[in-house]
Amino acid sequence: MTLVNVDEAADLAELYERAWAGCEVELDRRLVEDQRGSLEDVQAWLAGGFEIYKTSHEGQLVGAIRCSFPSTTCHIDRLAVDPDMRRRGHGHTLVDHAVGRARRAGVTRVWVQLCPKLEDTLALFRNAGFREAGRHHASYWGEPLVLLELAI
Repeated sequence: MTLVNVDEAADLAELYERAWAGCEVELDRRLVEDQRGSLEDVQAWLAGGFEIYKTSHEGQLVGAIRCSFPSTTCHIDRLAVDPDMRRRGHGHTLVDHAVGRARRAGVTRVWVQLCPKLEDTLALFRNAGFREAGRHHASYWGEPLVLLELAI
């Protein structure tokens, strides 16, 4: 597991595009568009404030997760795994790495917010020990969201 560097911004933006392709069928288009992350978005994330970790298979970027550290917590988001590489442990590895990074940072809680319609992703975080801390409707995205918390 390594950090994504600025030279990999285009590859990361392409991964997000692949990971969210076709999700408009189940999710509000605004949520999907926001989660894709354009090249400019990815470059801005890499310019500061976020750590983005990647996993590769045969030299190809197949998964990523983004971490930020507001106050004494860690917020993880932007988990993406190439659709052709799902159910092979990449998502689990990324989540475990992000939680380990949070532990090394000395934070007390890890948070993730996601749409409960993403049942596989929700199960992944629950299996990693995250518990529901709340729900709300994000009118901007037109979708309900669940906030998950892991005390560490």
